[in-house]
Amino acid sequence: MFQQSMALWIGQYGYPAIFLLLVGGIVGLPVPDQLLLVVSGYLVLTKSLAIGPTLLAAILGSVVGITASYALGRSSASYISKMRIAANRLENARHWFERFGGWTLVFGYFIPGIRNLIGFTSGMMKLKIRYFAPYAYAGAVVSSLSCICAGYFLGTQAAWMLASIGRLALIMVAAGSFFFIRRAMRNGAPETVKATASATAISGILD
Repeated sequence: MFQQSMALWIGQYGYPAIFLLLVGGIVGLPVPDQLLLVVSGYLVLTKSLAIGPTLLAAILGSVVGITASYALGRSSASYISKMRIAANRLENARHWFERFGGWTLVFGYFIPGIRNLIGFTSGMMKLKIRYFAPYAYAGAVVSSLSCICAGYFLGTQAAWMLASIGRLALIMVAAGSFFFIRRAMRNGAPETVKATASATAISGILD
């Protein structure tokens, strides 16, 4: 039902609706942006939208949304970081970047719950813009192409497929984290050495 309503809304207002909804969804409004892209791809399949403008609206919306989210996180970092829950989240984000680097920004788009936080959290971490932008914008392009193509080629089955991919990504992330932790424990490196290495790795990408 919700998918049909979204399709009617996009069909009525067209490409500006795709752009604005994506910006709002990534910034934090309750918009299912991945489903939005899938529906857009399906509308391309039914000839209600054209592929070129749809991709352009999707990519620009994702880029503007992730940039606005980053700017909000950066401007509010000094205030929000004083909160206990925010401090814990920042520490978790540091661990993600230490283990997976910029790929966190690229593939975070595909993980439910992470997609809407990566820009804001990166801003709160004061991640350097020259490090943030290439990976975050590449992720915007990859996710937009993937979701729209899924809607185009798979039609009504695309939403189910993307949900399955999201669950698979979470499993892979958990497995990867377990692997790194287990390897570190086997190596038996002193905590001070590991802490110094982590600090060195992350300091190069933070202001």
